[in-house]
Amino acid sequence: MKSLLGTPLLVSVVLFHTFPMNSNTPAAESISSRIATIVAAHDASPDSKNSARFVCDGEGDQEEINAAIRSLPESGGTVTLSEGRFDIRQVEGTLGGVIIERSQVTLSGQGAATRLVLAPHQNVNVIRIIGSGVGYITIRDLYVDANRAENADGVGDPKISHDRFEFSGIKAFRQAPRGPSAAMDTHHITIQNCHVMNAHRLGIMLEGPHMRVEGNVLGNAGSDSVEILTGPGVIRGNSVEITGQTHVAIGSDRANSIIMSDNQVTVKKGGALDIGFRSWAGSKRHVISNNIVTIEEGGRCELSMDIRGTETTITGNNVFSAGQPTRIRVTAGNAVLAANVLENVVVEIDDPNPQPLPIQLLGNVLHKSEVVIQRGNVVSESSSVDRK
Repeated sequence: MKSLLGTPLLVSVVLFHTFPMNSNTPAAESISSRIATIVAAHDASPDSKNSARFVCDGEGDQEEINAAIRSLPESGGTVTLSEGRFDIRQVEGTLGGVIIERSQVTLSGQGAATRLVLAPHQNVNVIRIIGSGVGYITIRDLYVDANRAENADGVGDPKISHDRFEFSGIKAFRQAPRGPSAAMDTHHITIQNCHVMNAHRLGIMLEGPHMRVEGNVLGNAGSDSVEILTGPGVIRGNSVEITGQTHVAIGSDRANSIIMSDNQVTVKKGGALDIGFRSWAGSKRHVISNNIVTIEEGGRCELSMDIRGTETTITGNNVFSAGQPTRIRVTAGNAVLAANVLENVVVEIDDPNPQPLPIQLLGNVLHKSEVVIQRGNVVSESSSVDRK
């Protein structure tokens, strides 16, 4: 910790009240309290600094943030960051700048006014959640800039799991790729109402059960804007804007039971997106619903959806490409593609399984679009086609 206020430390206590829901509930209120430790940026307002326990100096501000996290009681609590810019650098010997290695922690800010910016040539995760069984973590209301233009040197060994992906905006995984093994996954982690931009690898990567990524604004990434592994998990209500090269906007890797719903993916002029939504081969039970994919003139998206897993429901989506056609590819059965509105889209059914499971195509609106069946067991096909 580099600097503290000279005055006595101030700790804000926030009380959360649970009120009776109706006349049948007990009259006594259930009240719990959690300590909110405040960290102020070097350029925060005087009021913010006066209310803070830790005040940063604008260089290596992860030191104050990490000290605030360590200062929370054993039961956990909240670290609240003020408005302003926080300079984030690698903690020596670790995989990140801000390190969360304990459970029951909330790290929150003031929305886009709170900016965590990775300093040049750090080549680590901006926020790394790590530890056997670490869970019940919430990260919300932050602007996380992984600064990939000045942090593009991270490589990693492709033969070691995760080693290539320790260069992300926010990452959760139980252990270091080269470190000792951990018995239990990270779990119950929520990323909410954050901006996560300019990642050398992934914007958000979470491995473990019960992960939620909701209501965030996501940008370009060298690999994926957001990815969940293991499952179950939810990716809902996010806005992804692609202006440069990105591999996948929203997806799962080796994960089952992932909901990807109510998201908007927009590829702007000059943007290049390989895959909009993806489920991994061998995975099961995904719901991809009520999403909008828009590829503007001058943008490119090869595959708006790449459905590799079985037991997938793809419903209520709207996909539009202003330039070259985009594709929706389904390569596994027990899948339903229903009630989607598709414009300038080629739907490819290509299931190589020698005993393919059924695939249903029902009630889709195809405008300047077509369905191409190469291989697979399409048991019904009923769609409105307009190629004019």
